[in-house]
Amino acid sequence: MTAAPGLLADLGPEERRAVLARMHRRTFAAGEIVCHEGDLADTVHFVVEGRVVAWRTSDSGDVHAYAVMGPGQTFGELAMIRRDGRRTATVEAIEHTVTMTLSYVEFERLCGEHPEVNRLLLRLLAARVTRLTEALMEALHQPAEQRVVRRLAGLCDVYSSRPPATPRSPGSPSSHDAVPVLVPLNQTDLAELAGVTRPTANRVLRRLEAEGVVELLRGRISVRDVDALRRTAGHARGLRHG
Repeated sequence: MTAAPGLLADLGPEERRAVLARMHRRTFAAGEIVCHEGDLADTVHFVVEGRVVAWRTSDSGDVHAYAVMGPGQTFGELAMIRRDGRRTATVEAIEHTVTMTLSYVEFERLCGEHPEVNRLLLRLLAARVTRLTEALMEALHQPAEQRVVRRLAGLCDVYSSRPPATPRSPGSPSSHDAVPVLVPLNQTDLAELAGVTRPTANRVLRRLEAEGVVELLRGRISVRDVDALRRTAGHARGLRHG
């Protein structure tokens, strides 16, 4: 059993085996709800196969999707902090999905038996803080059009079978990103994830299509030049900080 090896990398072999032994495998069909907003948060999920979408309901009753997560990613980590916490979002399986779960009770026992397991919690919380900080900075300082580009680039990482590419200088060859990435979401989905209107997302995608970076298909987006898309997203970050 090898669940989320990256997140367990800081642990020694004995602690890693102990964590894996306490985990439970769960499977979800496409469209199945993994957890509801407001549910008791007593379990953290490590995505092993498939992908899920997280969404929240606004005070006005509108539903807003804000994240798609795939293999190697984690959700529900606040369950490791307090016994009576509540889910802050609804998570739904987009496709057949497998997760490995660890309950609050099991985590507490593990920490008692293997104090080094606390490193796992630190890594989970550090990753969450990083995601929240990036999302806040993006919302406050990034133009809507650039949010679309960055969110699409992030989705390439989620839907690609390859690890994210190392940035390279413009014009140099890159066989790594020569393979297109098919993102099985439509323009409305991308707009919602980027926090923009559909016309804005459509305008950005049409420009990228004219440049040969993407191809718009029925209900899907094929990213033909992932490297070019990532360079555009990286340029946006440079402009923001420069």
